[in-house]
Amino acid sequence: MPSLGPAEILVVLVVALLVFGPEKMPEIARQVAKGFREFKRVQQHLKSELRDVVAEFDAPSSPPSGDPLPMLPPKEEPAETLAGPAADGPAIPPVEPATAEPGAPAPGGPADPA
Repeated sequence: MPSLGPAEILVVLVVALLVFGPEKMPEIARQVAKGFREFKRVQQHLKSELRDVVAEFDAPSSPPSGDPLPMLPPKEEPAETLAGPAADGPAIPPVEPATAEPGAPAPGGPADPA
C-alpha cells in the first residue's frame, strides 16, 4: 500500500476543513490525537506482556533444591496382543458366520408362529 505524501495529506485536510468547518476541526484533531495516544499505549502494553511471556518460557527452569520429584516407573507392554485373549478379562468366543438361507429366521432368533 503506498504511503501518503505531503500533497495527499494537504488534500485530506482541506476536504476535512470544508466538510466539518473551522469550528469543529480543533475538537476533531484532539479526538484523533487521544485515539492515537491510546493506541500507542495499548501497543506498548501488549509488547511488554508478550516479552514477559516469551522470557518466562525461554528462561531455564532450575529444579527446586531438596528432594527430586518422584517419578512413576515405566509402563510395561502387555504380553498379549489384541488378537489373543486378555489376561485379566473373560475370553470372548469367536463369532461364526451365519449359513442360513435368505429369508429364513436367524438362529437363536424369535420363532415364526405361523
